Amino acid sequence: MNRCGVCKKKVGLMGFNFKCEEGPFCGEQRYPESHDCTFDYKEEGRESISKNNPVVKGEKMRDRC
Repeated sequence: MNRCGVCKKKVGLMGFNFKCEEGPFCGEQRYPESHDCTFDYKEEGRESISKNNPVVKGEKMRDRC
């Protein structure tokens, strides 16, 4: 039987898993703040955005005078 990694409650089949790999969590510890999650979700988001949206720069316009 799966148990919560923090409070040891039974989580059943639908335990919440996170990228910090500390184990399944119950409904009360499903938020990263409540189980002191060590995974940096903000950094992962920044990397994903920068990878999926490359910077596109065009050539500068020249003066015609």
